[in-house]
Order: sequence, then C-alpha cells, then structure tokens
Amino acid sequence: MKNYVLIQVIAGIYLMIFVAALYFATGVQTGFKLDDNQLIGYGGCGILLVSLVASLFTVKIKLQKGMAVLLTLCCVGLLFNGVNFNEAFWYFILFVVLIPFWMLLETVIFVTQRE
Repeated sequence: MKNYVLIQVIAGIYLMIFVAALYFATGVQTGFKLDDNQLIGYGGCGILLVSLVASLFTVKIKLQKGMAVLLTLCCVGLLFNGVNFNEAFWYFILFVVLIPFWMLLETVIFVTQRE
C-alpha cells in the first residue's frame, strides 16, 4: 500500500512540475498560451489529473495495480508528447525527464510484489 501512495505522490508532483513548465515555456508575461504543441501538453495533464483523481478511489489491489500502470503511462506519454522546448521550459528539463523513469521503477516494484 505504501508503494501505491508513493506512485500517486510522484504523479501529482510530476503533474505540477509539467504544468509549471508549460506555463513558463510560453514566454515572458504571456501566461497560458494554447498553441498546437502546448495544447497537447495541457490535454495530457488533464488526462493525468483525471487518472490521479480516479486512483484515489480505488481500493482493490488489482485495480490499484492497473491504476499505477495507467498513471505511469500518462507520465511517460507526457514525456514524449512533443512539447516545444523553448525558453524557460529548460529550467524544468531535469525533472520532466527523470521523474517518469523513477515512477516506472516504482510501478514495476509495486506490480511485481506479492500480496
């Protein structure tokens, strides 16, 4: 159970970092800009948010393992969504790239452990 909560926390942190990276990548004093690349990023963040909220209500272990895999796929999908890495997005690049691999590792540990 402890690993499942850790996966949820990692997904929440990644969601906040990715939204902040998208916001700051729009340029100086532009705010939320919805061009083609960033709209895909915000859409992926929305899917991750819905998956994260749904994962909070799962109680059966099989569903929790499925939700852990879904959260990991959402984070890895955000990693490869083709966001335009311009301007301030580079400040977050280390977190944006490394957190999905950490989450993948935690998910593999959680899914493969015995009950």
